[in-house]
Amino acid sequence: MKSPQPFSVSIFTAIATVIFPASGYALEDNEIARIKELEAQMIQLKQERVAQDKQLELLTNELIGIKNQVSQSNVAKAEEKGSSIGNLVYANFKDGLIFEEGTGNWKLQLNGRVQADYRSYTPDAWKNDTFSIRRARLGGTFTFLKDFAVRVEGEYANDNAGAKGTTALTYGYLDFTRWPGAKIRAGQFKPFFGLERAYSTNFIDFTELSLATNNGSIFTSTYDRGVMLFGDPLPWLNYNVYVVNGSGQNNDDVKDTKDSGLRVNANLAKLTKQENLVLHVGSSASQGSIGFSTSSGNGIAQATEASGIQFFNVVNILSTATTNRSRSGIEAALAYGPVKLQSEYISANFEGTKGVVKFDNDIKTWYVNLNWLVTGENYAEAYKSGVFGRIKPKHNFDRKDGWGAFELGLRYSKFDASDFKPLLPAATANTSYTSEADAWTVGAKWLLNPNARLLLNYIHTNFDTDIRVNGKLDDTEEAVALRAQYDF
Repeated sequence: MKSPQPFSVSIFTAIATVIFPASGYALEDNEIARIKELEAQMIQLKQERVAQDKQLELLTNELIGIKNQVSQSNVAKAEEKGSSIGNLVYANFKDGLIFEEGTGNWKLQLNGRVQADYRSYTPDAWKNDTFSIRRARLGGTFTFLKDFAVRVEGEYANDNAGAKGTTALTYGYLDFTRWPGAKIRAGQFKPFFGLERAYSTNFIDFTELSLATNNGSIFTSTYDRGVMLFGDPLPWLNYNVYVVNGSGQNNDDVKDTKDSGLRVNANLAKLTKQENLVLHVGSSASQGSIGFSTSSGNGIAQATEASGIQFFNVVNILSTATTNRSRSGIEAALAYGPVKLQSEYISANFEGTKGVVKFDNDIKTWYVNLNWLVTGENYAEAYKSGVFGRIKPKHNFDRKDGWGAFELGLRYSKFDASDFKPLLPAATANTSYTSEADAWTVGAKWLLNPNARLLLNYIHTNFDTDIRVNGKLDDTEEAVALRAQYDF
């Protein structure tokens, strides 16, 4: 605010002359003195106000300088704590709960799944009907420095002994992903062999894998520890090469020799302009010595597709250091729009000694299945890097008019270990085994949305000869499996 300008003596004099004319109205000496006194005071006040304004300006500039110094100090301290300070963290839900920084330097993706099953079996004497938690997993993948990723996942449904906690590690590995055609993985992972086993268990066509590929005689473990090179060197070509212990999940090696293998597959439809077509062909092979920790009881065993009874078991065959396993397989899938035809053939050879007896025996398995997405979704949209994945319904199940997607499936699978028949244990009054079986599976699937699904399967298994379980003799097993699943 500007100070008022003082009136000069001449102005006061002029006013006084007008008000008090010379003719009879002369000013008294004391009044003129008072005017001069007031004028002097006003000049002094103005000078003091100018001085105060200068002082206020100096104080203001000093305050601004101090604030700038404090701000610069805070910025320096923040930079010492990390370059990401000041960048926003974004969260979204897409195939998992994802947190990532705006710069792309890191990303955390949380994943989980629950598969709740009900299973009913015939004959009743062989296996009890049951509710079970087939899988309950929680884990995450942390991507950092753009080229590295760490995945850790735990299984919480692996124990059938009541409240005893036996959480097990499924995935625990480090990836280097700079080159899409040559990624490197080290740790515990799933070695890819064949098409059906390369699926995530979230997206398999039926509640369980076929007789050809489920855990048992040929695949004694889903996970193993080692190193793997994999990638997509061409848009239509995918491969993986691995060296693992061969001793199974959460086991260090029990032998010096390793199990090595490879899988190569191609989608020949990429060489055409057919966007709705998948023409998948591939082959797998592995060779190595397998450890006794890969199978309970040190034997080679096989159960039915419905996770029912064990119909084949050659005991103590893995108890020596000379047991070698070699496997080979071919795979094919043809998918056009909402229809998919898929098949595999796998052969495994086991060579070693059992006691003083040498053995060199084969197991041969195969399956073929046909699936149809009744609501018209496209299998090609779910195919990537040599495997089929998540199907996304055209319309999710909701309160309006969406009903999700519906899928029907039919599968036939065959297991042939007749070469091992002379090595089967002798029959007892309570137990006997067989060496051959086949199974028909009919399935219906309701995908409420990309993450939630209901599955209903009927599985009919025929055995080559009668088997005895719990004293009951029969040549077939029938099972109904119902699954409610959610994954993210």
